[in-house]
Amino acid sequence: MSRSSLPTAATLRRTLPGLALSCLGAALATGCLDDDRTIIETAGGEDSPLSQVAVAEPATSALPPKPALARFATATGAMRRRALDAALGKDVSDLYLDAVGAALAPTACPGSGRRGNLVYSTPDCVDAGGVHRSGRLLARFGGDAGPLVIELERWSADAADALLDTVYNGTVTVHPDGRVDANLEVFAGGVMSHTFASWRHSHDHVRADAGSWVIIRDLGIADILGAWRLPAGSDEAPSGTLELDGADTLGLDFDRAESDCAPIVLDGEVVGKRCGVEELSNQLAHPDCALATCAD
Repeated sequence: MSRSSLPTAATLRRTLPGLALSCLGAALATGCLDDDRTIIETAGGEDSPLSQVAVAEPATSALPPKPALARFATATGAMRRRALDAALGKDVSDLYLDAVGAALAPTACPGSGRRGNLVYSTPDCVDAGGVHRSGRLLARFGGDAGPLVIELERWSADAADALLDTVYNGTVTVHPDGRVDANLEVFAGGVMSHTFASWRHSHDHVRADAGSWVIIRDLGIADILGAWRLPAGSDEAPSGTLELDGADTLGLDFDRAESDCAPIVLDGEVVGKRCGVEELSNQLAHPDCALATCAD
């Protein structure tokens, strides 16, 4: 067997979903043999039947480094807002409304088509507001017994103001019982986030399951904690708290919301406010069950 007969790294690698940034997917399938890590050793001379053997040198790093804990004391205001909005589920609610809107009330831009229970985007257009829409959105409606699964691939809105640009990649799953799962990368407000979370309704409040987290690029990772209620379209006041637990703790205290603004709290100290709570509550609502208000 000669070196030229060995499979190439491109042939060896089969990237597994969700592991595109690491060698783990290839390691599970092939041992992660790269061309630059494969050496040919001679055993017993060139004429020996064992003369050419492929030997894999130990990989120096099979996995990317674990993200550091987010230290929100050093974060910009835009980073803090992106983290809080992602943790609240604002991104998944916006995408839910995109998918439902494409199914029930399609627009000229972004356009959409439908085939059975599948709704798909027909993008690359400029809407009435001058925003360029591009990328791919697929929504599979499971009916009463199945979930709605939304798949995004560079689902983008490019506005004249770069801070208004948004890009989505990943999946959102809305279950018939109101539970929402997300594995979602979002670029918004000039900041990139990655949310891996499940939200559900418990005792009239929303909470994230254990193991739910948000990563903010150039900042780090934080767990999503707390329970909150943001009633949409009612006179009831918002309540509860959202917390992001990293190297320090960033939160929104809806119990102390005043004049449509909720305090942003860092390790117990108020460091700002998130205004537009009423608008945020409406954004978190959808026709069948509001993410902010549904009860068990």
